[in-house]
Amino acid sequence: MLGSMETSSPDENGWYFSTTYEVHEIDQLVQGSSKVRDETGRERSTQSLILETSYGINESWSIAGLFSAIKHQRQIGSANKDSASGIGDSIVMVKYTPFKVGLFSRNGISIGLGAKMPIGDDKEKALVILSEDMQPSTGAWSAILWAHASHSFSQSAKTQIFASTSYSRNYENDRDYQFGDELTFSLGGSYRTDSRWSFAGILRYRTTDRDQRNSSDIPNTGGDWIDFLPTVQYHFTDKLAGKISARIPVWRDLNDALQFTTSYAVSWSVSYVL
Repeated sequence: MLGSMETSSPDENGWYFSTTYEVHEIDQLVQGSSKVRDETGRERSTQSLILETSYGINESWSIAGLFSAIKHQRQIGSANKDSASGIGDSIVMVKYTPFKVGLFSRNGISIGLGAKMPIGDDKEKALVILSEDMQPSTGAWSAILWAHASHSFSQSAKTQIFASTSYSRNYENDRDYQFGDELTFSLGGSYRTDSRWSFAGILRYRTTDRDQRNSSDIPNTGGDWIDFLPTVQYHFTDKLAGKISARIPVWRDLNDALQFTTSYAVSWSVSYVL
């Protein structure tokens, strides 16, 4: 969810709204850093709808909220098919932004502290209760640290480079399951043309610990990923914009014998500044 969060903060008393729809295919079988042929015919996908709103308390402080709805689907062969959908987790974050890229500054810095809240269902059933990765919600709280820095090469801020990082400390749910803690670091650049188009490219590194149940490591969970995220944005007006993004795997080194992981993801967003 953090990957969908807007990196800038609204002006004082300003609002930001966005809606993001993502299709995420998770059907690539990997051993360590090597792709392995899957003989099971397994198909696994997730569709998510994420709503974000931010409010500028003053020029430096803002508060943001993310709310999600999730649909998971999994099929092995032609007979075994499971699906689950519902309200997912939500995030509330307070941001402090001492510097913003603008007419009088070429540098921007923002830091945030937040929490992920399990407001959705984590006990969806087929014949039995589905596994944690198929539940709409994790059923667990998380503490989140986040930071973003940017630099503009000109006063017009047409060309920028930026870096961001986040850390999620995940706790157990009431089924004694704990998703592994997650650390991400992203480095990218963006360019806004003289027309209404803008483009960006991000290289993102993500590492997660192994999941645990009853404080014992669960095999075939956790690892390291590097993804490339290209983005194209079109500004319909100064306040309304549409964006399409993709997530393309570049490299991964996953724990233990075998794991299914991302083959690709595509998202579409619409945002409005009030």
